[in-house]
Amino acid sequence: MQNNVTVEKILVSYDPEVQNLLPVLKKISAVFGFIGSKDAEIVAEYFGLSLAKICEVASFYDLIKTRKPANLEIKVCSSGDCALGSSAEIIQEIENYFRIKAGDEFNPKVRLEKNSCLGRCAEGPIMIVNGKVFEKVTVSSVHRILGEYV
Repeated sequence: MQNNVTVEKILVSYDPEVQNLLPVLKKISAVFGFIGSKDAEIVAEYFGLSLAKICEVASFYDLIKTRKPANLEIKVCSSGDCALGSSAEIIQEIENYFRIKAGDEFNPKVRLEKNSCLGRCAEGPIMIVNGKVFEKVTVSSVHRILGEYV
């Protein structure tokens, strides 16, 4: 129940006007790590919007998480310069290491995501593990990096 009280405290610091929806969703996601279904229902009721609208807005933005984070969250940039720098091979190496596929949500402990540009093209390929950024990642450095977390 503490979760609801905290969500409600966040909500009352904003007027229930549609322009405040995005800041509220960002704040809830930042505080809890994601927006759960109960949280989304509370937000929908507060703003007088449908649950579908809340989910639509929340799922559009990468910074707003709509599912509980895994213990180990890995993101690899897969666009432009990073792809030229072998990000596809890096992703494959991580998939083989954990026996998972990028984008799958079946393993609650490890999640691997391909991300579009992370804005650090000169330092690519970029890999982010639990929020820590690794630059100029190579296939041979993947095991060393992951060894810090497993």
